[in-house]
Amino acid sequence: MKVDYDKLAKEYKTRFEKMSDAKLIATFNGDVGKPGWVTRRGYFLAALRNEFKVRGFDYSAIANEWSMSLKKKVKLVGKKITII
Repeated sequence: MKVDYDKLAKEYKTRFEKMSDAKLIATFNGDVGKPGWVTRRGYFLAALRNEFKVRGFDYSAIANEWSMSLKKKVKLVGKKITII
């Protein structure tokens, strides 16, 4: 089955826009420590990182514009994402 990645990106964007800050952080934490990599996961993480950026979160503890660390769970303190 061929995946429409443009559609997938829009679906993740829409889903994350509707989430509360707490749910967004819980979504990130739910992916921490999971092994493996597929293209779909890349789109998921890119959309998640973008939503952090849109909301004005300081996510420098876990990511930059090109990558995101999924080694440790995080919490949101004000607008700053910190490692637990």
